[in-house]
Formats: sequence, structure tokens, C-alpha cells
Amino acid sequence: MKRFILFTCIVMIVNACGTSKNNTVVEIAYSPKYIELFHEGIRTKQRRQLENAISIFEACIAQNKKDDAAYFALSELYGNTNQKEKSIGALEKAVELDPKNDHYIQDLANKYLATNNYTQATSTYKKLLKKNPRNPEWLINYSECLLKSKKLKEAFASLEQLQAVLGETPEIYIEKYKVKRYLHEEKQAEQILIKAIEKFPSENELLAQLIDYYFETKNDDAAIKLLFRLAESDPKNGNVHLTLAQYYLERDDKINTYKELKLAFACSEISLETKSKSITYFFEKQAKLDPQITELAHQLTLEYPKEAKVFTLIGDIQSKNGLDTLALKSYHRAVELDPTHYSIWEEVVIMEYEFQKYNELYTDCKKAIELFPTKGKLYLLAGVSANQLKKYTEAIEVLEIGLEYTGKNLELKAEFYAQLGQAHFKNKQHKEANDSFENAIKLAPTNQLNLNNYAFYLANEKMHLDKAEKMIKEVLIVSPNDYHFLDTYGWILFQQGKYSEALSIFQSVQKNGLKEPLIIEHIGDCQFKLGNINEALTNWKMALEKGSKNAILPKKIDKKQYYETVF
Repeated sequence: MKRFILFTCIVMIVNACGTSKNNTVVEIAYSPKYIELFHEGIRTKQRRQLENAISIFEACIAQNKKDDAAYFALSELYGNTNQKEKSIGALEKAVELDPKNDHYIQDLANKYLATNNYTQATSTYKKLLKKNPRNPEWLINYSECLLKSKKLKEAFASLEQLQAVLGETPEIYIEKYKVKRYLHEEKQAEQILIKAIEKFPSENELLAQLIDYYFETKNDDAAIKLLFRLAESDPKNGNVHLTLAQYYLERDDKINTYKELKLAFACSEISLETKSKSITYFFEKQAKLDPQITELAHQLTLEYPKEAKVFTLIGDIQSKNGLDTLALKSYHRAVELDPTHYSIWEEVVIMEYEFQKYNELYTDCKKAIELFPTKGKLYLLAGVSANQLKKYTEAIEVLEIGLEYTGKNLELKAEFYAQLGQAHFKNKQHKEANDSFENAIKLAPTNQLNLNNYAFYLANEKMHLDKAEKMIKEVLIVSPNDYHFLDTYGWILFQQGKYSEALSIFQSVQKNGLKEPLIIEHIGDCQFKLGNINEALTNWKMALEKGSKNAILPKKIDKKQYYETVF
């Protein structure tokens, strides 16, 4: 209704002094039809039908390019639909049409500030302040524009003006202090804070600012003195306790270090993120962890029993303490709570591989592959575990898929082919097995383990024994004392029927202190082939006592007969 009355007044004024041409414009612009269109735009805007409202107000402007209110409404709508440039353009037009409208001008200044156009914002706030130099909101924003524009001296003067309007406040003192720091006027900056603290002795933020200033300017004694004062006046300030904990740690005062850490952790303002980083900071400083660190970390599991990062932290601490079995459990709990972090999954599966937990490794790799289907290492470890679990067909399937995700990593690709070779050999797919191992050696010709394994499987299958012997001899040139490689060499000699030479190899390994069941059993095998049945039985029984995994070994002993190894 107010708008309608205003329009009626304008029509009366124009009719009183306008020409016939002007009368035509007014009749179009302020006719009942136009007014209804304008109000329909308002109603549409209120219903949050923003795009439709924009179309209506654009139609209004098409009829009357002098209607500042339509431009202002359009500016709001453009802003609400994230069309920043159009929003500012429409508002500039509204200000041009009604340059005395402070509401328009203030809104325009705010938009300039929000879009980091500090030059225009500064100029616009300056115009406003000429009209009312004591408007605190304008002064605050004007000061911010000057600061962002690096007009530091003008900014300081503006803050002085603001202080004269609002009176002395801690916030203005802090802003003035910051300006002086930017200007490298350090003594003046310090004096501003000292004066502010005298004026507001219970305002802890001022103390905190001065403490930071003293630490930054290497005046640690003054900073610590104030820090103790702040701890007394604000005992629930967790950041103060954290800073004191660091201070005591640097002086090797463990009692007070952990006292302050516990006080800090009890403060609600200290987030889990900060607590985790603090514990990490402290335990990384120590070669051997203090029990208090572990205690603090375990306390977090009670506070945050569903937070994966807490169990990751516990795992890190346990791992550093050499408690790898416990660390694995903690990491596993972390991925149960939040399975989205690949780095933790990688930690889990690598540790399961190292601990030879092949059932768990196979299961976890399959789970992780569903979440991270392009991580080649997961496919490799899934293949390794499948081979160990005698799931050779599954191993081949997962390894062939994983090959696509090895990229340009030739070593990784070689490992895939080596595992494929093992799986194919176990499935009696000899051509595929040989092709896979040949690919592995071509990609990584100096990989001793792959050469050894290829030679071993050839010996097992009694295939290309001369080639197998040549490969293992090359390996032994590099690693002459590795018992795995010596065992493979002895096994090749055994399969070639060179029982005395094989026995000599196996016995040399045993004399060097290695009492592996497999070596002992092979000694018995050689003795049997050489006709020394009693010696063979003695060694077979010793291998069984030491935990041989050969399923056929009890039968060998019972029947006093040689049977090929079955694992």
C-alpha cells in the first residue's frame, strides 16, 4: 500500500510539471498494471521462486529503467542465486538512480567488501562516513577495508576514530596492536597491549596476545611470566596448559609436563584433533615412550570410543613401543570405525602379511579392494594370501585384475607376475607359469627372490633343471649364505639325482646353525636316496618334532619310504 501511495504522489508531481512525452512514460511505468507486476515480483520472491522473480523484475526494468527499487530487488535476487557480478551491477544502478539512499549505498559497500573489492569498498564507506562519521558499523568495515588494502596508517586512524565513538574496548585495542605489528612498530604495539591490560585486567585475550607477542619476539621469560598469570586467571584455558606443557617438556620436567597435558585435555575447548596432535608431538620427541603418553592416549578411547583417529593414534604409539600385535588390533579397529582411509588399510594388510595372517589378509584385501579398486598393492597382497591359502584359481583371478593398476611401477608388476607364476605352477598350468615367471624376470632381472622361486618351482616340477641350476647359481653369487637360496640349490641337485652334492649343501646350511625342519627333512631325503635308512629316519623324526608342515612326513616315517613333499 505504501508503495502505491508513493507512486500516486510521483504521478501527481510529474503530471503537474511534465510534458506530454513524460506523461506517456509515467503512464507506462506507474500504471496499475506495472504496479501489479512489481508486487507480483515481491510475492514470487517471498515464495522463494527466485528465477521466476528475477524474470518478473527484469520485465519491470524493461518497462521502466528508472525504477531504483526494481534494481535493488534484482540485486538481492542475483545475490541469492550466486550471480555476484550481476548483483553488484544492479545495485550500482540503484545507487545511481537514488544516490541519497544510504541503505542502497551501505549494501553496495558490503557487497564490495564481501567480494574483496577493497578499493571500491573503501571509497563507498568513505562516502557514508562523510554523512555520519560516528556510525560504528561503517567505521569497523571501513577499517577492515583499509587493513586489507594495506593502508595501515589510515586504518590505525580509523580505529582511533572508532574508539572515540564506541569507547575503549579490548577488541579495538587488539586491532590497533595488530596494525602496529604490521607497521613493524613493535614497541608501540607492545605498549598498546600493556595499556589495554591495565584498562581490562580480567580480559584474558589481551594477555594471550601479549604472551604470543613475547614468544614471537624471543622474550620467553616475559611470556612465561604472563603465561602463569593467565593460567591462574583462566584455569580452564586449555591452550595455556598446552603451552605450559611444551615449556616443561623443553626443560625435561616430565611431572609438570603431564600435569599440564592432563589439565589441557580436561578443557572442553580442546578438540580431539588438538589432543591427537599434542600426543603425536610429544611422543615423536621421545626415543622410548613414557607410560603417561600411552595413558593419555588410552583415555581418549574412553572419551571418543567411535573415533577412528583415536585408534590410529593408539596403533602408532603401540608400534613405536614394539607392540606390533596390539598395534594391528588398533589399526583394524580404526578401519572398522572409518573404512575410508587407505593409508590405515595399507598399514593393516602389510602387518597381516608380516605376521603371516593369511586368512585375515585375504579377507581384508577383498574388503579394501571394494573401497579402493585402483590400488595395485591390495590386489598383490590378495594374490599372495590366496596362494598361501591354496586358493590358486582365486589368486590368478585377482592378480590378473590387479595388473591393470600397476602403472609404470615395473618392480610391482614383476611381483604380480611372480605370484601368477606360483599360482599357475600349483594349478599345473606349466606354460602360463613359465610365461609369468619369464615376464617377472624380464621386468626385474636382479630380483633375487623371484629368480629363486622360479628355480624352486622348476625343480619341484622336475622341469628345465639345468636352467633352474643356472639361475640359482647366479643368485648365490650375490647372496652366498642365504639359507633359502641354498635350500633351493640343494633341492635342484636332489631332483637331478645328485644326492651326495645335495646332502653336502643341506648339511653345510645345518652346520651354520640353521635348524629349519625343511632342511633337516631334506637331509633325511638325501640319506634315504643314498641308502642310509637309519640316518634318514633320524632326520625325518627330528624334522617332525621341529614342526615340519609336510603332510606326508608321518607316512614317510611309518613306511620307512621316501614320498615327495606335500605342503
